[in-house]
Amino acid sequence: MSMIGNLARIQNDTLLKLRQSPEQITSLLYPDMPAAVPAASLTPIPEADTMDLDKAWHGLHFLFTGSDWEGDFPGGFIVTGGEPVGDVDVGYGPARSFTPDEVGKIAKFLESQKETDLRQRLDPEKMAELEIYPDIWDRISNPDEENEEWDYLLDGFRRMKQFIQEAATKRMALLVYLN
Repeated sequence: MSMIGNLARIQNDTLLKLRQSPEQITSLLYPDMPAAVPAASLTPIPEADTMDLDKAWHGLHFLFTGSDWEGDFPGGFIVTGGEPVGDVDVGYGPARSFTPDEVGKIAKFLESQKETDLRQRLDPEKMAELEIYPDIWDRISNPDEENEEWDYLLDGFRRMKQFIQEAATKRMALLVYLN
């Protein structure tokens, strides 16, 4: 079973409603699945406002923080920080939410990250030691394989950076969750 990192841009009023009624998040994130509580008061999230980081989420977190599960805001936003949306499990625990102001700080952080610096932080040996998901880092045996994994992480970084920059420009809130 895979652990997929996801981002969703939402309007701030939707975030406020979720914080009041967190049980509605399942219907919001998974509108095609039967849900215990209909999210009638919430507008469905347009597909353009969702992003799948696939399995790159944990590697990106490592590149930003040098850690497996730790990290200060805004660098650690993929796995730490934000306010949990209640205790509703949306895959691997609750989604975490970030306000539009926090999204702006995340966007500035991502903008400040130089790709060459991130590349230098790619350390398959350390990533294997920390069990950075997906647990493939100890199987990298040559520079071509390392470059292939770097390209995968770089693609995720670039897409995420653009996605969050658009959220910041539109003053949107953000949900981060694993499923």
